[in-house]
Amino acid sequence: MMNFEWNTAMSATMVRTCSLKTEQPVWLDEFSDEWEHPFLIIDSEVRRLWDNLLQPVIISASGLYVMEAREVLKNTFTLSQIWDSMSAAGIHRDTPVAVIGGGLVCDIGAMAASTYLRGLRLMIVPTTLLCMVDACLGGKTGVNLASAKNQVGTFNPAEKILIATDFLDTLPDREFRSGIAEIIKTALIGDRSIQGLLERMDIENPDKNSILEIIRKCLEVKGGIAALDLRETGKRMLLNLGHTIGHALESASEFQLSHGEAVGLGLLGEAAIAVSLGGNRKLPGEIRRMLKQAGLPTDLNDLASGEELSLLFKRDKKTRRDGRIWVLPFDWCDCRLTHFTPDQEEKVLPFVLNLLKA
Repeated sequence: MMNFEWNTAMSATMVRTCSLKTEQPVWLDEFSDEWEHPFLIIDSEVRRLWDNLLQPVIISASGLYVMEAREVLKNTFTLSQIWDSMSAAGIHRDTPVAVIGGGLVCDIGAMAASTYLRGLRLMIVPTTLLCMVDACLGGKTGVNLASAKNQVGTFNPAEKILIATDFLDTLPDREFRSGIAEIIKTALIGDRSIQGLLERMDIENPDKNSILEIIRKCLEVKGGIAALDLRETGKRMLLNLGHTIGHALESASEFQLSHGEAVGLGLLGEAAIAVSLGGNRKLPGEIRRMLKQAGLPTDLNDLASGEELSLLFKRDKKTRRDGRIWVLPFDWCDCRLTHFTPDQEEKVLPFVLNLLKA
């Protein structure tokens, strides 16, 4: 078992790993004492695939909300339905919430926990690689508004994160590959040794110990940054690498692109901008090679025009009156916060489109 902890100004997050198959008592023990009888929010596909193992937790739950992990459902209407379910279950201020699913379900579930009765204790059980290496940690919650990503949200760090890599056994191939984009992002931000682990990993038949080591390293990078800047007023913005372009591409594609696929393209585009400002000219090629190795897209295929991207950038949640803060990878472990005015963005956008349509 791998245990580690981060402290922030608001709370401490304990991360534990275990196996669902070989250490089921460990899995059940996590729902004992103060975590007994939680209100459960579960991905519908996870429940279908893992219903037998989840039954003890479901039976003892104070209430249950099952949702499909579809981007069009990550909205205020679904959030309101979760609140209604919590109210109907009659849960109290001392009822914990446990969210079991990928990043989308965890985002909206954590937001429900942070707002109902002005905040309930939260456990997250990530079931996708992307959520295990990134979304589960750091406390960001959110829902989409008017087809724009995560326009409404809170900061609500989970008290406990339980990582069971056996969930990856039933994860669709495309979703597994999407998680690798966030791994590449994390390697670029703070630990290039992750690149070596990825290059040695068999994508088609990954070793669980290798995955756990990658998860540990990714969470160490993210945890170290988020613990110092929980509310994203400074350094934590580095974790948005690839996301300014990525979120715009998700919206422009009407979510045909998965989050990880869009972030991978965002890494390429933002590296191209960095090159135009003096960054490492080899870096976009290195990123492209890693994306190809992971089976991730490396070009736009006419999914978005410059005009569409420009409009979507204006709706990015990091937008300020005088422009936006971009995260640009000038080199490995040399990512910089860079302010662009709208006029400056118009000048760099061709670098993005030229690379992504190459």
